[in-house]
Amino acid sequence: MPTSLVTSKGRTTVPKEIRETLALKPGDKLMWELRGGQVFVRKHPGLWRWKGFIKDGPDDTVQAVAEARKRRGRI
Repeated sequence: MPTSLVTSKGRTTVPKEIRETLALKPGDKLMWELRGGQVFVRKHPGLWRWKGFIKDGPDDTVQAVAEARKRRGRI
C-alpha cells in the first residue's frame, strides 16, 4: 500500500503508483471525501473528459457561430 508523509504545512506527495494509475498531471484537482473516519481521494472529473465526445461541427467555435447565424438568416 503506497504511503506518504504530511508536512508541517499540511502538504503531502501523491505516491508515483497512484499518480500513474489515476493519470494525474500537474494542475489536476483531487476531491477529498471523509466517511466514517476514513478519507477517500479521487480525481476530480473535469470537463476535459468530454473533449471530443461530440464530433459534429467545426473545431473553430467562432466559425461555427458564424455558420449558425447564416443558416438562421441573422447575417
